[in-house]
Amino acid sequence: MFRNSIDELKSWYSREQRKPLLIRGARQVGKTTLVRKFSKREHIQLVEINCEKPWGFIPLVEKLDPMTVLQAIEFELNISINPKNSLIFFDEVQNVPSILKLLRYFYEDFPEYKVITTGSLLEFVLDEPQFSIPVGRLELMYLGPFSFEEFLNAIGEQQALNIVQNFQLNDDIDQYIHIKLTQLLRRYVAIGGMPEVIHAYLQKSSMVELERIKNSIIDTFKLDFHKYKKNTKPQLLSIIFDSLPAKIGGKLKYSNIDKSYKSNEIGKSLHQLCLAKIVSKAFNTGCNGIPLGAEKKDRFFKCFMLDIGLIHTQLKLNPFETGEVDELNYINNGALAEQLIAQQLIVQHQYFIEPELYYWAREKKASSAEVDFVITNNKRQIIPVEVKAGSTGSLRSLQIMIIEKSLNHAVRFNSMPPSIFQEKRKTVKGKSRFTLYSLPHYLSGQLLRIMDEIK
Repeated sequence: MFRNSIDELKSWYSREQRKPLLIRGARQVGKTTLVRKFSKREHIQLVEINCEKPWGFIPLVEKLDPMTVLQAIEFELNISINPKNSLIFFDEVQNVPSILKLLRYFYEDFPEYKVITTGSLLEFVLDEPQFSIPVGRLELMYLGPFSFEEFLNAIGEQQALNIVQNFQLNDDIDQYIHIKLTQLLRRYVAIGGMPEVIHAYLQKSSMVELERIKNSIIDTFKLDFHKYKKNTKPQLLSIIFDSLPAKIGGKLKYSNIDKSYKSNEIGKSLHQLCLAKIVSKAFNTGCNGIPLGAEKKDRFFKCFMLDIGLIHTQLKLNPFETGEVDELNYINNGALAEQLIAQQLIVQHQYFIEPELYYWAREKKASSAEVDFVITNNKRQIIPVEVKAGSTGSLRSLQIMIIEKSLNHAVRFNSMPPSIFQEKRKTVKGKSRFTLYSLPHYLSGQLLRIMDEIK
């Protein structure tokens, strides 16, 4: 199953000025498989070290001498490592975090060696003061679940993928194509983007078997929490992990999670889940200029989970009903639709940039308003994004924001084919217009590219 990020690995590997690479991402999103497939595709010697195993060279890592470690690895594996055509891969590095210190000396003293590390829940280990990431001495790459586009490619729907990836503003999509793309999207919502689940689907496993695999992944996350009791509260992490799917899309209040824990305890544990890429926050921002993060309000945020398929399972939704429902927004009061858009926005960021999500809200008596997401395009324009059902639905909050911030463009995601509307707005200076781009949910993974086309 092809991942778009494999091309990023090739770019990194080919650069003369490269640093050791740390691939970040939650457990079971395919970090190890990505490195293996890249090495096989490029005919590179892969020296894979799973740090969960008791290797004899591990005590030598503390000496912080890369050549000593490499010689020990060569002896232990009975191989010869040629830096011109090899890749040294330290997997599950959270079990031997001192390897992170060693990366600095690979970069400074032996840059000809290409080194990749990966780790799950690495942040729980890095809470210990003796460990830290060598800032400026390594590159970061972020990997998440399969996007909808990667899912289409994996299941062999090349024609559907081509239509989605090549869509441009003002293009028409025939009704029968629209229906097929909508059906494929619902299938993705029920299955999700976790590689093991998609692989099982390709093997024609039943939906019951897919649900069993997803439940197993969920259980694995919870069991992982208990490996790092020194720096975490495993029970609280599990409570938060279980409660968040039902709170998708709403401003999070700690008191609604568990009143037996203090707010600072819940906040710390939630922060750890975010660092581990299991949870993502969308922050409220003022939207008076860019970057949007300059005005983010750290205390006001919404939470989204790692994968829409896992949420589907956590909420005990019927995957067959998801495939038949007329409106995605009708499922769980629209939470899955917002999760879908959030997940698709995250994968559109550059792989070396940590993804950020934002929304806008105004808290006023009898005049409050909230817009689901806010993005910017390459013309430095702020664009509000609403997630709606069907062809109708109030745009009141969207219009309030457009008037207050003097915006010219907005996006609405719904279940209808794409269309463009010129909407009127009333301002203190009179009447003016803004352009509303109404897009189907299955184009959400192309949003940033499409909005860059705005003239």
